[in-house]
Amino acid sequence: MNRIDELKREVEKTQVLVFAGGLGKRMGLIEKPKPLLEINGKPLIDICIEYFKSCGFTDFILLVGYKREMIMDYVGDGSRYGVKVKYSVDPPLKKVGRGKALKHAIETGVVDRKRRALVTYPDDIFLDTMLPLKLLIHHMEGVRLRGIKATAVFTSAIDYPYGVGEVDENNIVLSFKEKPVIKILTSTGLYVIEPEVYDVVEKEVDMKAEKSIDLENTILPLLAKRKQLYALIVPKDIWVPVNTIKDLERAAKMVPFLRL
Repeated sequence: MNRIDELKREVEKTQVLVFAGGLGKRMGLIEKPKPLLEINGKPLIDICIEYFKSCGFTDFILLVGYKREMIMDYVGDGSRYGVKVKYSVDPPLKKVGRGKALKHAIETGVVDRKRRALVTYPDDIFLDTMLPLKLLIHHMEGVRLRGIKATAVFTSAIDYPYGVGEVDENNIVLSFKEKPVIKILTSTGLYVIEPEVYDVVEKEVDMKAEKSIDLENTILPLLAKRKQLYALIVPKDIWVPVNTIKDLERAAKMVPFLRL
């Protein structure tokens, strides 16, 4: 079996988990769920599904909550994209978060416990059309050589959205720079997890906790502490997060470069 055939086989063995249940509070007052907001006439969920479909992924699980009926009616079974879509509806809790949402999807059998998962969010847009395949290859290398259980994609820097100052002991501003580029590794919210991580989620996520629980504040820090989390570092300009209306406007200028 050559490398291309091997990669195709690994893609077929990977399910794509799309967290699409958030409230989108930072967007302000919006009448539709965030995944259905449009960029140049195309909903975020379309961009997401078509992006991973273009790399050969065909099995999708949408974890939905807020205004889920609108998303489920729009996406359907995935046939119009040429993929299969299943749904996990968030449990009826006051505070959920992605950790509880994933645990619920695992325990209800929506997630195939025998298959690895590529985890993503519809409000994260990537301008490198081959990134999902690069990530999977890198992850498989980490599993084989390092024994890791998950891989996270980081950008090498980030555009800081505020002005930054340097101040001396007398409160005199020595320098001021508006919206600088900060060279700090920043998570893009794109991950690959091995089936063993499902056991970690079940063990560590408390469904009875009063607060919401996310993967980023429970599972990933734990995997990092165990040295089971691998990193793929990419240039900052290929990641376009959409968290606010201003981000949506910025993305509208960049998305035409996507070849979907």
